[in-house]
Amino acid sequence: MFLRALERYYKHYHDFFPTAMELPTSREVVAHIFRGAAELQTRYPDHKGCLYVHGDLAGSDDAEPIRRALINARADGEASLRDRLERAKKEGDLPETANCTVLAAFVMAVLHGMAVQAKAGFSRNMLEAVAEQALSTWPSSNSSTLSREVHPNS
Repeated sequence: MFLRALERYYKHYHDFFPTAMELPTSREVVAHIFRGAAELQTRYPDHKGCLYVHGDLAGSDDAEPIRRALINARADGEASLRDRLERAKKEGDLPETANCTVLAAFVMAVLHGMAVQAKAGFSRNMLEAVAEQALSTWPSSNSSTLSREVHPNS
């Protein structure tokens, strides 16, 4: 039942994520995701934040299957973003030294932090400012980034 609710939540509230994957540049993709998250996480004054993050944080030990489902859902989103960033790298939109695994993890870390901050009462304007700050570090095809290989669990 929870998996069906999670699927419905994604389709109904996270429609900005698949839409972002179709944008022409990696920076536009990430900017769209950040804007969509800031809007969603502050849309309902009595329900701020994100189910994907807060559902995991609030769960008890008895809710391990739910926690696993949320972890897997976030991992799927991160993998989808990583694949899109790899495509951007192949297209020359990101530098050849860009580590798409790290970039996707960075974006997800910012998104998760935004969800926590929204729950704590941050305004949409503040979340958008956080997103802009994160975007100010976005690599371009004529910049260099750390290319050291890093794995998600290391």
